Amino acid sequence: MKKTLLLLATVILLNAGGFAQSDIKMQNKYGSENIDLLSILRFEEIGMSKLVFSGSDLKGKDFQISVKQFDKGKLTKTEVVFDSKEDEYFRIKSDKFVVRILTKITPQQTAKFDFQFDGFRKGREYKVGKNHQGFAQKDFLGSRQEISIPLNTSTYVLTFMMPYKKKDGSEQYCEVAQSGVNPEEFGTKYAIPTYFLIDIKFE
Repeated sequence: MKKTLLLLATVILLNAGGFAQSDIKMQNKYGSENIDLLSILRFEEIGMSKLVFSGSDLKGKDFQISVKQFDKGKLTKTEVVFDSKEDEYFRIKSDKFVVRILTKITPQQTAKFDFQFDGFRKGREYKVGKNHQGFAQKDFLGSRQEISIPLNTSTYVLTFMMPYKKKDGSEQYCEVAQSGVNPEEFGTKYAIPTYFLIDIKFE
């Protein structure tokens, strides 16, 4: 009897784990394949990522995008930029979902974000410290072509960060973004004054 109950519990747990899994994948197409547009983005110091999500689990899902700001290693601001639950119109209707994220530092010393979806957009600005320069947009894919995105869990997809200044005077971004370190610890581990994290959640 005990063996039967144990076997039954194992089957239930395995099935529950299967249901919790997601087939959603994400790719990032940074910048633009159009040389002229890429030149303009570089001239204006605008970072642009085209995040492409795909998978049958996407259809009928809601999504939420948030921005977190970290200053001197501490979380100072969290904001839900967009929540599709605001209106049924925004719910994902197919097995593919694309969002373009543009970032730049303005002359007014604000970090400007623009989130562009199919037919709608949301913009946000956040104050940064005086003379804070050198921000760049980076993802966490490294050498991977795509990553898996779980359901019902917030996943960091991009960072807009100041550089990591090494003792030899060089400035690094990828060394930080691809380090495998928890992104929330970038400020303390690499002494980065200010950076932002962008996360997404499908549910």
